[in-house]
Amino acid sequence: MIAVLGAGLVLGTQSARADDRKDILGQWKGEMPGDPPGSIELTITADKISGRYLKTGKGLGEGTYQLDPAKKTIDAQGIENPVRGNRYFGLYSLEGNTLKWVSNSRGRKRPADLAHRPERDQFLMVLQRQR
Repeated sequence: MIAVLGAGLVLGTQSARADDRKDILGQWKGEMPGDPPGSIELTITADKISGRYLKTGKGLGEGTYQLDPAKKTIDAQGIENPVRGNRYFGLYSLEGNTLKWVSNSRGRKRPADLAHRPERDQFLMVLQRQR
């Protein structure tokens, strides 16, 4: 009985991990704290992230990413200007249609929590899934 329960917990955890990789895909719109609502748009595919500022149309660049659902980490590597060659270590939370993603801008240290702290090089985006 305990072995069956344990196996169910492991399978449930693996399923949740796989779901984050699937559930993060799509179009997302949101902002950083203090920005106008809906000022950022991200497109996340199975292997890339691209973004732009909606008000100006200016691109945020494009990059590859690695998601670790067990640790709730997301790390991106810029492959297109203006972020080419930059690394961004981050954390994320995915709850329903809301994605919270905090990362650094200089590729030094992973943020410790999901909080916007520009003075610590820690920037939070709160995004909503677009249909």
